Amino acid sequence: MLVFIHINKTAGRTVRYILRSSYGLRHCEVEPWQAAWGGEPFSTPDLRRLRKIYPRLESIAGHRVTGYVDLVEPGTEFRYFTFLREPVALCASRFQYQVDYRKKNVDFDEWIEQEWSHNAQTKQIGGTESVDDALRAIHEKDIFVGLTEQFDESLILLKRLRAGDLDIAYKPVNVARRNTLAAELLANPRKREAIVAANSSDLALYEHVSRDLYPDQRRDYGASLSEDLAQYQRDRVSDFNRRKLTASRAKQYLIYQPLLQLYRKTRGRRPAGGVAT
Repeated sequence: MLVFIHINKTAGRTVRYILRSSYGLRHCEVEPWQAAWGGEPFSTPDLRRLRKIYPRLESIAGHRVTGYVDLVEPGTEFRYFTFLREPVALCASRFQYQVDYRKKNVDFDEWIEQEWSHNAQTKQIGGTESVDDALRAIHEKDIFVGLTEQFDESLILLKRLRAGDLDIAYKPVNVARRNTLAAELLANPRKREAIVAANSSDLALYEHVSRDLYPDQRRDYGASLSEDLAQYQRDRVSDFNRRKLTASRAKQYLIYQPLLQLYRKTRGRRPAGGVAT
């Protein structure tokens, strides 16, 4: 089973469309059953419940999927992957997202002081702000790590090294309509310094992956990588499998999401001491 650790603002929405387009009804964009946010990330008990709806499941993705919570299922090989983005640019993009898309009237100096805005990539992979914890999770789970800045090449590597049946035809999804605010932040020396200070672990993780892990993945692919990348970019069909995409979305929003909401409402009405199943 492919397990996509979706870190916000790393081209993950496009990756999720690729997974939907590849696996159709065998893909699910998951949440913990207890609550979309807050509490524990997606875990083995969540997967067991999900299997009742998706018995032929082959890929999952989500912002609450992590590298530090183990998924265990007899007979299933979990193939984890994620994408990292240069942390300073990522942080500026996340702030612009808060303003443009979530319509929050937020001051940058206040926002950058909030703990949740710091080292997002390291924390989602390793569970803490420790680079060592993130690297330990990557190595223990053999997590494939792509780079947003090398997106097409990362897709080719992912297909060869982890997912031979992945259909990597795509067109970009959820591309920011403007980056003016992010560019202003990065051009301001004081604000840029604040971003760097708040993301020291992410910077160290990104440097390690860019210097060591990603080149290792390139070597594992073999000498034909440059030629294969050029051919892929020349011949790629820039669209998705619309039939599978539609089927996946229909099951997601007509069956899975309503059952999630029903479970949460029922659980909320459970008497004190009740046991959720």
